[in-house]
Order: sequence, then structure tokens, then C-alpha cells
Amino acid sequence: MIALSRTIAVGAAALSLAACATVPAPQTGHSLDMVEARLAEDIGALAADDFGGRYPGSEGEAKTQRWLIQRYSEIGLQPGAGEGDWTQDFTLVRRQPSEEAGASTATATRGSRSVSLSQGLIAVDPGRDDANLADVPIVGLDPGFEELQPRSLVNRAVRVPAAELPRLFSKFEAAAPKALIITTQTAEEYEKTAGLISRGRWRLGSDTSGPAVLLLSPQASAGLSDAIGANAKRHPDGLGLIAYDTILKASIAQRTDRIETANVIGRLPGRVPGAGAVVLLAHWDHLGDDCGPPDATDRLCNGAVDNASGLAVMIEAVRIALRDGTLDRDVIVLATSSEELGLLGAKAFAADPPVPLPTIAAAFNLDTMAIAPRGTPVVVLGAGKTALDYGISEVARVQGREIVPSDLQDAFLPRQDGWALLVEGVPAVLVSSALADRADFESFMGSDYHRASDDPARGVELGGAAEDTLLHAALIRYFASLKTYPGGGD
Repeated sequence: MIALSRTIAVGAAALSLAACATVPAPQTGHSLDMVEARLAEDIGALAADDFGGRYPGSEGEAKTQRWLIQRYSEIGLQPGAGEGDWTQDFTLVRRQPSEEAGASTATATRGSRSVSLSQGLIAVDPGRDDANLADVPIVGLDPGFEELQPRSLVNRAVRVPAAELPRLFSKFEAAAPKALIITTQTAEEYEKTAGLISRGRWRLGSDTSGPAVLLLSPQASAGLSDAIGANAKRHPDGLGLIAYDTILKASIAQRTDRIETANVIGRLPGRVPGAGAVVLLAHWDHLGDDCGPPDATDRLCNGAVDNASGLAVMIEAVRIALRDGTLDRDVIVLATSSEELGLLGAKAFAADPPVPLPTIAAAFNLDTMAIAPRGTPVVVLGAGKTALDYGISEVARVQGREIVPSDLQDAFLPRQDGWALLVEGVPAVLVSSALADRADFESFMGSDYHRASDDPARGVELGGAAEDTLLHAALIRYFASLKTYPGGGD
């Protein structure tokens, strides 16, 4: 990937210069017991019942924003979202098929013959409110195709059997179809696919990408096959398509939900103009009051470990790192919204950053930090994908922390906010003890993750998180110093 390659290349020349620089020694005056006490206080506040599970757009968000702004101010940060604002506001949108039977309609026309596709039609256009399709050519995929050409499906509707959808879906992004027509053969296949489509998903309001989706019942699927007939032929341009000489028209009825939410951003300007920035990020959102079955006694998702612990570590690490004043580079502290809905706050930051993304020298995500006890090694999610590895290893060595590999990287790297920055070329990693002991991590995932039991009242292991706090304070000082890390900046 070009963007990931850039993050490695940018810092390569700096490593030889940094090798002779002094790595910051562990700061004194910050005992682990003191750090644990501060983390416990912040986690207890953010994961309290009156924060309501911190769901985007709720009163819990308003409380969280006020709490974060107060803590940012206390540790000496300034508003960092631009124009003197603490918050980077954005809109979330979710579009779902109308629940009214027969509300959506569609026809397929070949020559003078039109066939209705409306029986049992479930349709949605996730990127647009105006969801009508007019005169869209229907094509199929050549059974022998391997890859679709970029934008080869623009203004076309592609016919896809439901059974093939999981295998083919990722191939459609670059091809950019106008619509997907999903055909089914059995009632069971239709019902299963309908459940996936009807659920909908949240996206940024500015995101208009993606095709309309039309799920056909077995009866309508048979009607489409009948309309196409035996006239299908390979596309003359060799695009891996089959031309049907058949035109789609559709009127899509859907319901739309919107949420107004925000990232909370603080900033401490550096001493050296143009030296770039170091970013610390952690998501503030959680699941609200939707944990457990409807008849459960406790359905409140307090989110103590996920991710009040990440916010607490971020704030305390920045407080310690800035104890002696400003650093060479800017320090940006980013509390993201809507991570639980698909990394949407991090994507909003990447789409409209308060500083140019190429000037970010390093970014450290903090997520689900309070699992491991003291003495646990750390894992670097994103190792090998940025120019940060050498510096991280040197800081860890001086801090007396061991870095170990993890077989969880492939599974979890794309599931955390740092990924939204990494794919845009920002050198972003997650350094944490929580992933180092697979047994401890899987125990949390199997018992408390996204459950009402992720509650500070039940106790939170803070030993590893406290050690990780001191490690991140040292990482901030190292990567925000032009002496130890000259790479990055303008």
C-alpha cells in the first residue's frame, strides 16, 4: 500500500541521526501506585452510571465532552479543533429499508418487455437520501473474471447471487457500481440476507460512497432471469462483465436516522514552528444502555475498560509528559467519537484534520488498556508498518519494558482507531500490555467485553495500564523531540 510505505520511508533517514540521541530516562516522582490511583479516579468518573454508557448523541456524550474539556484544560491544553473550538462536530447517518411492505418498487426492461421485481423487494441506498434509479444497465460477472477494473461498474447495476456475495463484495469497492441486485433461490437464503441488509450501518454524513442494494425474493429473481433470457454476452471491452441488454428502474423507500456528535481535541503548540505533531488518541464512546438481552436486570454499558481506561491513560500520560513544559512538536490529544460504530470519529478526523496529516510524526492509539497486571510485556499493533519501531523499542528498553510479538495483530489492527489514520499514511500504532497475554485478553473478551459487567464497580486491573501510562509519557517526549526523533514535520 502506497500510504503505508510512505510512513516507513519518511522516517528512515532520521533513524541514523536519532540513534546517537539520548532516549528520555524514566521520570521520577510518578510511582505506579499514584498513577493507578489517578487512572482509577478517571475511569470511575467516565464509566459512572450517570454517563449513561457514553453513546453518541446522548446526554452521556454531553457529560463526556464537558468532562474531557475540563481535564484537557487542567493539564494545560488549548482548544485543538480549529477556530478556538474544543470539538470537531460531524453527523452520522444510517439508512435502512422501509418496513412498509411494497414501499420500494423496481422493474427490469429488455426491449419492449418489462418485468416487475417488486415482490418481496428489500432495498436501500446507504449513501443517498434521493434513492431513485433510472435507466441503469444491468450486467453480470463473467464466471472467469479475477479482478474488476477500477470504475468499471460506474452507472451500472450488477447482478450478484446471494451465495456469492461474501466472496465478491470486497471486489466491488474500486469498481464503483451504481447498484447491487442480489438474487436468491430459496426462502431461507432470502431471509438470511434480508437480516443483514435491514440492519443498516452508521456512516459519516459526508460519505456518499457505495451502491444501492436491491434484494430480490426467489420469485423476483426468477422473473429477472426470465427477462434477461439467453441473450447474455460478454462485454466487448473485456471488463469481466456480461451484458444483459436489460435496464433497471427502481424507487427505493427507506428510513433515515441521524446523530450529531463530535471528537474532542486538545492541543499544546510546540516550541518549533513547522516541526509537526505527535497525536494521542482514544475513543470516548461506548454502547449506551444496550448491553445484554431486553429482560436483563442491568443493560447499562458502562465501558470501564472499553474505553474509559484508554482515555484515562491518554490524559495521565500527556499530563506527565508535559510536566516540564512544552516540547519541540505540537502534542494533539484526540478523544474520538463513534469508534464502536466503525471507527467513524477517527475517519472524520482523517478527512478534516486540524493539521495536515503528513505533518503528524507519530500517533499512538489507546484502547482497552486495563487488562494486564504489572510486569506484563507490551505488544505493538502496527509493528513493521511505520518508521516508529526503532524509537518505540529504544524507549521501551530504557523504561525496562519488553516488547513481544502477537498473533492478534492481523485480527485487531483494522478494528481500532489507529487504523483509520494508518491507511491515510499517518504512522499510527497501538502500544499496550493488554494484548500481550492472550489468556488474559481472551478472558476479558469472553466475559466483560461489550457487556454490562465492564463496570468499575466490579473492579478493574490497573497494574499494566499504569506501566503503559509511564511508557506513553516517555514515547511522547521521545517522538515530540527533534533531538531524539528528527523525522516528521513539514
